[in-house]
Amino acid sequence: MLLPYCAKPRWCDYRHLDDCGECGGCTVGEAYRLAYQKGMIPITITSFELLRDTLKWCAENGYTYIGHCCYEFYEKRYEIFQKASKEGAKGVLFDIVGTTCYSLGVEEEERAYHGEFTVELDLIKDTLEKSLSIKEDLSQVQRRESKKFDFSPYFSEFIPPYYKKPKAVPSPQEDRTRTAVQKEVFLGEATIEGKVVSYAEAFEELAEWIEEAQNPTLVVGPLLFWDWQEEELRRKAQAVKKLIQKVKKFQVKVLPDYRPKLKKYDPSLEMDPPNPHETVLHDKNDLTVLIGVHCYRTDFVIRLLKKHTKTKVVALCGLYGHPEAHLSTSFTDEKKLNKLLDML
Repeated sequence: MLLPYCAKPRWCDYRHLDDCGECGGCTVGEAYRLAYQKGMIPITITSFELLRDTLKWCAENGYTYIGHCCYEFYEKRYEIFQKASKEGAKGVLFDIVGTTCYSLGVEEEERAYHGEFTVELDLIKDTLEKSLSIKEDLSQVQRRESKKFDFSPYFSEFIPPYYKKPKAVPSPQEDRTRTAVQKEVFLGEATIEGKVVSYAEAFEELAEWIEEAQNPTLVVGPLLFWDWQEEELRRKAQAVKKLIQKVKKFQVKVLPDYRPKLKKYDPSLEMDPPNPHETVLHDKNDLTVLIGVHCYRTDFVIRLLKKHTKTKVVALCGLYGHPEAHLSTSFTDEKKLNKLLDML
């Protein structure tokens, strides 16, 4: 079951996550409850990239889907649904009710694309319940338990003083289960300006860039900013902390979650997910290294930084890499980061 983020309340900590706390405060929570009851997998679509990846995943794994979107969105994105159908992902779409971003003009449509659309829409609950009434309930519903998380001890000094821990943040599982399309971009160990190179070549080049940079910044994302009680991620976070200590000129900026800050943040400390370029422009960073940021968000950040800034963008990816970046490495773990440290 695919659900739109814009049908969640503005105050909801889950509005920009692909999950739901099922508090009963909106129709999306009721849809999640119904989906689990019928043995379905509910996913909140928070971006076009996530929709693309999810439809691809459905096609590859033989899933059908029930989706919810406004008619204008369907008209604009018709091709992606058509392609998914041809690849094996059959589905049905239900309309949603309320004032959509498309009816408010181009500016609001652009804000929605960046995750800043604040209007709340509603699902047509009766239609959904009637359509699923023919499907039997599961005798025992197994619900996903939200992972426990807390601030990573390695980055505690970089927590903005105004930042409050939310009820939910994007977890490692959100990356691992939404990467069907990422496999298609995998070119090899690393890339420099789109050209495939070895890890050694990429790290040698990156070491030079760091040495030459006047104002480099390191952006730490949710995969490392939070302690997920996973040993592999803890070791990686420790290696990143050593990198920060060694490269003393690094400005460290955090990207703890993907909720729009709506200008209520300090760009010298934190990156605004919908407007990542504002943080880079604020301190005139000439090198931006991304690590611990989910893949579907990394693509978005790279695109906006290249469009609005002159910074070199480096993506030290834990999965398949990002050839669109000026430099990218794939499956970047603690051992690979230690090799970079040795070169500095």
